[in-house]
Amino acid sequence: MSAPAVSPYEITVCRGMQAETNCRFAMKTAAGFGERLEQAVQQSGWPAFLRNAITGPLLHHHAFRIALAACPNGCSRPHVADIGIIRACTPLLDSEACSCCGICYKVCPDRAITMERQGPVIDHAKCVQCGMCVAKCSERALSCHEDGYRIVLGGKLGRHPRLATEIGGVHGEQHVLAVVTGCLEIYMREYRKGLRFGVLVEELGERLDEELAVLMGK
Repeated sequence: MSAPAVSPYEITVCRGMQAETNCRFAMKTAAGFGERLEQAVQQSGWPAFLRNAITGPLLHHHAFRIALAACPNGCSRPHVADIGIIRACTPLLDSEACSCCGICYKVCPDRAITMERQGPVIDHAKCVQCGMCVAKCSERALSCHEDGYRIVLGGKLGRHPRLATEIGGVHGEQHVLAVVTGCLEIYMREYRKGLRFGVLVEELGERLDEELAVLMGK
């Protein structure tokens, strides 16, 4: 029996983003985001490019991998994908609406909230933007100041594993799709035999951010 054909790309979606499952950690995601992401990959020209660039059959390490996660738990392993997209919510406190009940402090799994005399204080250096405090605040004193996705680039496993590098900020869907398209355009331009995207991210360093900004500004 012949082995199944390998796709030029692989998009992994965590169960929290799937309508038929119920994950208590998952933040709501716009319906069809995975499909729109796949469409962006196809329209980038990557599938045809890779098939022309590779001599012989496509192997698993040739595929460009994208992982979507509905929370920072990252069950879909976004930090070892070529591009990881992680749902995020940056909490903002309305001190006038806060009753100082302490629920946000109790539910925060990262100890990013402390209770002071004046009320809860958020340590944004510890906060991983999981949105749990916002979801559990009965007074609606906490809201999402930034609501979107974190983006990490260049993760990989293999003989020389690498954790992905994060692009700063929380980004909306259109920006995420533009980053994916831009990364693929840069990868195709720089492609050489055996080059993994994670290695290219290391080689380009800060230049990658600059080149993405130019491409997305077109």
